[in-house]
Amino acid sequence: LTNLSAKLQTSIFSHSQTLLETLKSVNPAATPMSKKTPAVGIDLGTTFSVVACLDTSNKPETIRNSEGDLTTPSVVFFDHDRPIVGKEALKVSATEPENVVRFAKREVGKDFFHQPIRDEQLPPEVIQGLILKKLKEDAELKLENVTKAVVTVPAFFNEPRRKSTQDAGQLAGLEVIDIINEPTA
Repeated sequence: LTNLSAKLQTSIFSHSQTLLETLKSVNPAATPMSKKTPAVGIDLGTTFSVVACLDTSNKPETIRNSEGDLTTPSVVFFDHDRPIVGKEALKVSATEPENVVRFAKREVGKDFFHQPIRDEQLPPEVIQGLILKKLKEDAELKLENVTKAVVTVPAFFNEPRRKSTQDAGQLAGLEVIDIINEPTA
């Protein structure tokens, strides 16, 4: 499992490097650490997600999350008080699987996630929006105000699924300025 996790992190990191090259082409004059923060790149993965930016030398840099990790599990736990995203949600998945959502990306474009959460039917983009919000908040620990993002999606995502991903970004408080295919990223 540890070896698999390391391979996933390496793969996600590799994707983020190419994603950042796309960011340079979208916003080449921006200095990422300036007061006017440019777009971040988000690899919104099925299992893990990652956010990256360009450093002051316009070199790609993966942003650590609030737990200090380079990747964030794409998992949401619906606690009684609030949703919890990431590592803590993953830990709870063994004891409260009925209140944990994993692999929501697989259902993007459907009306509702297959599993009711606390007796509610939620659209997958709401779940994806919670993951994006966590990534945005973690990026803001480094960059202050993050409002724009380039997000990766699988190449097979059709237009409605891409639109759902864009809607998820909007729910998270992000303007998704571009959606690119994972193989390209």
